Amino acid sequence: MNSTWESVARRPLPSGYLDPLVARQKREAHLRLVRRWIRGLQLRRVLKTDLFEEAFGEDRLLPDLVPGARHTVGIDIALSTAAAARGCCPETGFSFLVSDVRSLALRTGSFDFVFSNSTLDHFETRAELRAALRELVRVLQPSGVLVITLDNPWNPLYPLLRWAARLRLTPYVLGCTVSRPQLNAWLTDLGMEVVDNDWLIHNPRLVSTGLFLALRKTLGRAADVPIRVLLRLFEFLRRLPSAPLTACFLAVCARKPANEDGAPLAAILQKPTV
Repeated sequence: MNSTWESVARRPLPSGYLDPLVARQKREAHLRLVRRWIRGLQLRRVLKTDLFEEAFGEDRLLPDLVPGARHTVGIDIALSTAAAARGCCPETGFSFLVSDVRSLALRTGSFDFVFSNSTLDHFETRAELRAALRELVRVLQPSGVLVITLDNPWNPLYPLLRWAARLRLTPYVLGCTVSRPQLNAWLTDLGMEVVDNDWLIHNPRLVSTGLFLALRKTLGRAADVPIRVLLRLFEFLRRLPSAPLTACFLAVCARKPANEDGAPLAAILQKPTV
């Protein structure tokens, strides 16, 4: 898997498929979700898995994820992606680490907030996904908050997206995912308390991507107007009862029960930063 993501990172425009307006929509939707779920919490040590957005896109989240955090760590399995993310995020208080989320090079109880957006849905098997989930719970300190997003398997376009990925028609690897009830059950089995769930991004993926690329090619900057209109229409779908079917991603917020103190900040990293 590491070599696969290294090859993705070396492409001229790894995130070129994502229209700038869609990238901003994705960024804002994720930040709104996180801010709603961590409102009022004093978070000092933050972990974000997957640095693809920070390295290559306009949908980067890390600088604004938890602005008041004392220290934020971003991890990625690809060295080139982590290095590019570091160059795009020069802010102080950030560390970038190359690590496999299935076996994190991080001490137990190191963070009071862990954010994993569409990372665990790139593995081939459910066993790998669950192993990575267990690692995220492990590095979370008692009373800490975990936010995870995964590809939504209930979306009718999801099988088409997987088929396209297998034929290498997409710029990234698409693995397995699980339903919201299954994810909630796994978190509960790992001792977490599920606090809330939500659905994110209602653009018809693959279809909307092709449409937006065509609009850009034919209209250039003038495509902003029709793309904005379409994005507003798609966003309206989140208000309908059909939201579990139209959402691209499912999201869960869970809290680890308080029973012991977390590890000190100095003990967070076991390996040198990139």
